[in-house]
Amino acid sequence: DDDDDDDDDDDENASIDDDDDASTIDIHRPPYRWILMGPERSGTGLHVDPLGTHAWVTVVEGLKRWVLFPPTVDKAKIGMQDPQIPSAIWFHRWYAKVMDMYGDVAIEVVQRPGETVYVPAGWPHLVLNLDRTVALTENYATEYPTWRRLTDSVKKEEPQMFEVWMKEIQKRRPELFASGTFLSSA
Repeated sequence: DDDDDDDDDDDENASIDDDDDASTIDIHRPPYRWILMGPERSGTGLHVDPLGTHAWVTVVEGLKRWVLFPPTVDKAKIGMQDPQIPSAIWFHRWYAKVMDMYGDVAIEVVQRPGETVYVPAGWPHLVLNLDRTVALTENYATEYPTWRRLTDSVKKEEPQMFEVWMKEIQKRRPELFASGTFLSSA
């Protein structure tokens, strides 16, 4: 997303929870919801979603080809690089070699209209559009698989947001702090 416009009137991104009064919270939620449109052979290179988030993607039109890997794979051996290798190139140059090594644990999906793919937090994945494709997606955070993964990701990737977020969690979910569950893993 190349639109870095920080519009203070954008209530959708102004709160931690959609039920909050945006004027009472001094934090902007990172982008988390998108409409994805792309032609054949476009897609997303191999990556892990940010901030320890999970994601879902629902195709409205077209076809998407996915490969997902559990977080235990060696990211260098599957071709995860910065900058990302475009997915069309990855499938041409890396697919056979990677599937020889990790084919037993990789998950491959051809996603059709009306189908939803769930991407667990921490899972490297890439997507290739096999046709002109329109899809909807959203990233979201939960305490699963662990608070540690979630908090470490947010602290590393968005340190300013982390401080405000911790205060909001303590205010909204005090039971996590009272039981020691959150503090022991954060």
